[in-house]
Amino acid sequence: MPVLTAIDVLGVQRFVFLSNRLRDVVTGSYLVHWSTSAEGALKGLVPTDKILLAGGGNAIVETGSMQDARSLAARYIRRLHDEAPGLEVAVVHKEYDDGSLARTLLDIQIELARTKTERFPSAPLLGLSVTASCRETGLPAIGFESSEPTISLSKEILKRRDKLEEANRHWEAYLKDWDGFAFPMELDQLGRTMGDTSLIGVVHVDGNSVGSKIKKWLMGKSENGVDGDTVRREYLEWSQAIDCLGKTALQAVVNRICQRLEKTVEDRTEKMKVTGKPARLVFELKQEDGRWMLPLRPILLGGDDLTFVCDGRIALDLAETALNVFDTSDIPHLGKITACAGAAMVRVHAPFARAYDLSEKLCASAKRMLKKSNGEGCALDWHIGISRPGETVEGIRERQYRTNGCWLTCRPYRLCAGKDETETWEWLTRTLLDDPMIGLREGAWSGRRNKVKAFAELAREGPKSVHAALEAWKVVDKNLQLPKPIAGNGFFAETRTPLIDALELLDLHLMLDAAGEHGAEEGKTP
Repeated sequence: MPVLTAIDVLGVQRFVFLSNRLRDVVTGSYLVHWSTSAEGALKGLVPTDKILLAGGGNAIVETGSMQDARSLAARYIRRLHDEAPGLEVAVVHKEYDDGSLARTLLDIQIELARTKTERFPSAPLLGLSVTASCRETGLPAIGFESSEPTISLSKEILKRRDKLEEANRHWEAYLKDWDGFAFPMELDQLGRTMGDTSLIGVVHVDGNSVGSKIKKWLMGKSENGVDGDTVRREYLEWSQAIDCLGKTALQAVVNRICQRLEKTVEDRTEKMKVTGKPARLVFELKQEDGRWMLPLRPILLGGDDLTFVCDGRIALDLAETALNVFDTSDIPHLGKITACAGAAMVRVHAPFARAYDLSEKLCASAKRMLKKSNGEGCALDWHIGISRPGETVEGIRERQYRTNGCWLTCRPYRLCAGKDETETWEWLTRTLLDDPMIGLREGAWSGRRNKVKAFAELAREGPKSVHAALEAWKVVDKNLQLPKPIAGNGFFAETRTPLIDALELLDLHLMLDAAGEHGAEEGKTP
């Protein structure tokens, strides 16, 4: 009797962010990808045509019998132990009859969830006789890296360092159309401007209600008694399409940057700049071994789940780029899959795991907003600075953005919702910030930065204070206006204002130039 085997990688965040060094995070995320890849840990253990799902820390494979399934699991787990120490998985086997494949795919997910909750967590003795600790993880050290012979490292880190070149090759597939560029391996190479307040953006993008769509599809196939061959074929079609969707989103992010680069020569030195507006936020790329380091480093990619780290000035622009790909998606049998994004802008050497955790919470905050408002489409949330350990997004907002009965933020924002809609990311950036006539960074306001900054204190006092200040300023310059519908007092319905959101982005958010403005054509190296 054929058997389905489901594999789920456990503790992905803990494993990936075991170290705070970017190169260890990159190789850790690659090992997660490798662990459920047909070209990675599953290679040679099961025929490719028997793999229904592989990627993103999950896999579902078919075998001919329970004995074959258990043999596969034993060899697979041994391979993980040798090549990716510290990575744990849950494995479930389930037999099925012809015609019950859809029902079994539903049931095995339930059993997998139960297995994860009932499992006994591993409690290794570690190195009782080892006195040296790993510099990166604090775990017992077993050796040294050849390039740093005085620094003791654990088995987990040494194995990652062995996979560094392989991990680099995996991500460089996204640079095939862009010669002379590379993804950096150090946070300091992300484009930060030395001597200035340097922030990195950790951006997490995740699809909306994908699990619900899959469950609905499987239930429909099960209730209609669809044969196994049809279920298998359609399952592969949509799973591969979702995998392609994530890759397309990442490629769009890479292209977005590369198409907005401008090469100049200053004092006989070549420089590469990221172009955009306002011009004061434009920054230069770092160069290493003859290659320009992009201000972007992909971290995790699995199906509809994408995480990358970038220069903080372009984090929200790149998040919007990724969301636009999801917003135009059309997955076979499942339809359109939208997504939400969370962007945590933190100092360069802030704890990486906490920054990623915050980005996940922000993404979840955007999802809750859509669900609460019964809205469709994509949404975006962000926060500047690291959060307190264990603090929720709602707790942050209550503590920092609640005063006098009003909310000083409108986050999260829907991406866009039509021409006449406000309270969207598109309205915030294209109108409130950068409208040529009444934007806070353009037109009449561009020469009145003191007045623009004064909105921070006025908004905390309430809509009446904003209204009084606007009326007084208009006596001197009638062009000092806010866009509708906050033209009167800076608030929506006198209960929440987007002014603080805009002020936080005033000297942080770089809107990348439109394609072609600086001679960079689609798919060509600038």
